[in-house]
Amino acid sequence: MDPRMRSHPMRPPLRPASGTHRHSRSSVCIVHTPSLEPIATADEEEEEDETICESSDSPRTSPSPTHGQESSGSSTDDSLPPYKIALAPLTDGVGLFATRAIPRGAVVLSEAPVFTQPPPPGRTNSTVMAALSQCTRDEQRQYFNLANAHKAPRQGKRELLPALGIFETNALPCGKGRGGRRAGVFLLAARLNHSCQPNVARSWDECAQRMTFRALRDIGEGEELCMNYVDVLGTRAQRMEELRTAFGFECACEACALVGEELLASDRRRAAVRRLFEEVAVCGSEPTLGLRKVKLALRLLKEENLVHYEASFCFDAFQFCILVSDYVNAKLWVRKAWEASCNTSGPDSPASRAFKMYWANPRAHELAGVLPQATLHGPD
Repeated sequence: MDPRMRSHPMRPPLRPASGTHRHSRSSVCIVHTPSLEPIATADEEEEEDETICESSDSPRTSPSPTHGQESSGSSTDDSLPPYKIALAPLTDGVGLFATRAIPRGAVVLSEAPVFTQPPPPGRTNSTVMAALSQCTRDEQRQYFNLANAHKAPRQGKRELLPALGIFETNALPCGKGRGGRRAGVFLLAARLNHSCQPNVARSWDECAQRMTFRALRDIGEGEELCMNYVDVLGTRAQRMEELRTAFGFECACEACALVGEELLASDRRRAAVRRLFEEVAVCGSEPTLGLRKVKLALRLLKEENLVHYEASFCFDAFQFCILVSDYVNAKLWVRKAWEASCNTSGPDSPASRAFKMYWANPRAHELAGVLPQATLHGPD
């Protein structure tokens, strides 16, 4: 597995603290929802995680899928996991590969961390070694077979002792303890390599204390399972520089293999989505313009074969519709946001439960009816 720890700005919480919306007709703030993020350092501030109460007449949610089970509830043989560890042709190591077709939204892997650690300065080589002493010999062997991006000093990176270096290379954020957000190592998930066009998303289940990985799109048998370590909305040059500087490798995924006009077009689309993400947030007083920007962003994401920010943009469109009391189209948009969120983080995630609540009762949103009544448009 390639290195995967990085810092990045946290996205705004799903629902803002009191006073962050300005309910004037001249200035209304649209707040994005959490979206699919790159790997984050374990010591950054945790996003707000609210408990959403569902109304009795809210739409029914299909059961949470398991290994190889479709999110719609139709199951396949899940006696064996839908993945295997094998040599990865585009890297010097190994990766996870699909052993059968995996439908979009299906759970690929659900894994508990072999151990967790607090954020620095409470995490040291000694604390990692102490945690490893509580693991089985087989777990210890697997741990020391994982990649270590900190074997030697690089620009901006210092050399670390082996146990800590492996942890910093492979750990994922997983919940919050007394000392801050913790990180853990997942021995199987550590084999997931990076792609700028990922087909797997991760989400932490606080109740089960497990990390769940779902298929972002339909995955074919034999296809490598990959997630993203960096912001996929950067240009190839930006992504390459970040991966090289922070993680010590160069990406050879399908998106990075583009050349000529195809590469320029891809860079333009990704840069445009990043720009639109910022522009949409300030269109609260111009819902028609904001909705046009949302539709453009969704089209560009589809052309790039990405689902990143799909749920967030759809929820933005929902907010534009409820601002002008267009509840018919608002329901269509929030249903689309709910479906996208279920596929990336599951139906029980805070975002999915919030979308489900607003689907049942869009008037419950605090921005409902703030602007004069109008009719907008639903999803294409």
